[in-house]
Amino acid sequence: MSPGICSRRLAAAALVALLPSGCAFFGPAPDNPLLGTWSNADNDRVTFQPDTIVLTPSKGPSGTMGPADCNGVFRLTYGRMATPPLAKLFPTQPDLEDKLKAALVKPEYPVAEVTCGEGGTTYLMIGDREVLAIYRDAGIGGLGHLTRL
Repeated sequence: MSPGICSRRLAAAALVALLPSGCAFFGPAPDNPLLGTWSNADNDRVTFQPDTIVLTPSKGPSGTMGPADCNGVFRLTYGRMATPPLAKLFPTQPDLEDKLKAALVKPEYPVAEVTCGEGGTTYLMIGDREVLAIYRDAGIGGLGHLTRL
């Protein structure tokens, strides 16, 4: 097995392990705080709906994310996620781990977990009007910030 495949499987297993036991949500919780539209500094928008995500770039048409956009692999789950394992997701990117440790001060957060193809994004609601997006693809990560519109 190649190191790339092994690291992707390890990262996927780590993300599954982050969900608290008994917390397998297949849809939004009744009072899901993430539902609605959020925007980044470039005015790109992400709209969380119960079973889909609508992406609206600042320049260009919006589109609904689904299996056709993700090589047949699309999953959206809502729930809560524990903080400690998140700070250890990217061992090859210590600067990113440091940023995660600094940003995540509570023991857990409301979350929207999006899997698209071999990558995905974890959206953590870290304040009433702020979401931290943790992007990952093939073991490489990045962060983004969104605010509620």
